[in-house]
Amino acid sequence: MLVTDDNVEPVLGVGKAELSEAKGRRWLHRSAALQSHHTYSWNDLNTSLRYGNLGPDQVRLVGGDVSVDELFHRAVAGGSRTFLRIVPEAVHRALATGGTLVIDQLDLINPWADQVARALAGIFTTRVQANLYASLCGAPGFGAHKDTHDVFVVQGRGKKHWTLGTGADTSQLTMVAGDVLYLPEGTSHDVATGAEGALHITFAIPRPNVQELLSWTISHSQDTGLLAAIDEGDPGATATALAERTHKISDTDVSTFLEEGLSRGVAPSYVNLPYAVREAEPSGTTTLFARRSFVNILPDGADEHAQVLACLSATDEMAVEDLLSVSGVSKPLDVVRELAQRGLISLSER
Repeated sequence: MLVTDDNVEPVLGVGKAELSEAKGRRWLHRSAALQSHHTYSWNDLNTSLRYGNLGPDQVRLVGGDVSVDELFHRAVAGGSRTFLRIVPEAVHRALATGGTLVIDQLDLINPWADQVARALAGIFTTRVQANLYASLCGAPGFGAHKDTHDVFVVQGRGKKHWTLGTGADTSQLTMVAGDVLYLPEGTSHDVATGAEGALHITFAIPRPNVQELLSWTISHSQDTGLLAAIDEGDPGATATALAERTHKISDTDVSTFLEEGLSRGVAPSYVNLPYAVREAEPSGTTTLFARRSFVNILPDGADEHAQVLACLSATDEMAVEDLLSVSGVSKPLDVVRELAQRGLISLSER
């Protein structure tokens, strides 16, 4: 069973029902969907560059007069350990000469991007990755193209001019800070930056496909016939036998495939060290608080775990002592401990 927050609109700027209806069918644009100070700013980019421990494998440059290698210099810590440091002057020069700075997997280093990616993962049932695009001086875009995955775009700062579709179906729109845009896979789009520069974050949503389902089904199958050697003299017989087996895939198989894929792809939102669930402490000592993650995976039949999660939200905290008394399950402490171990709830002390 897939469990997500009922209300993701404060995070995504669009309701779960509306986004689910548009999924894979049509593009969707919302103006001023999010408050700009709750998205990603130039100051956030400065923080990511300074503290994100970024390297050439996560940073790209498109255009401009600076190479990616020039963005880094090698530093030494502790007399022997070497690591790469961003060179601020090189970043400035790259942007000033018309380059676009791209940071892949922003969700791994920025809490806001991680939060949005998880909310989208709950709707699309897949691992979602955030990529940042920052440019100045009206830098040119990448040209008209189509992505092989769905995308969800949040405008952080500045303006981006989008051309969607081709021919008679072409639409024009300008995104400003706080706007969001959803594009299904295969939607043609061309993007240009406003003269004052801009940054936006694209969340790549690679929806699971039938090929992946078949591969997963075969790898999990207990059918020894799938291990039989292919008859080189009669390949048609093997093809027929395999086709017959694919028809045995059930709704339960598909649901399990989706849930396992999301569970593998999304790491726990919160690291709870050095905290651990324990019995309520005597009055006057530190209180342990809990809140839930935006995306949670529970196996079928985990009803008591779902009851505990239903008492929590991802934005408000509840004292664990209170949670144990109101959850209405038989062994609430064990359930809370298991949820924490799975990364489905966050624990903190105050």
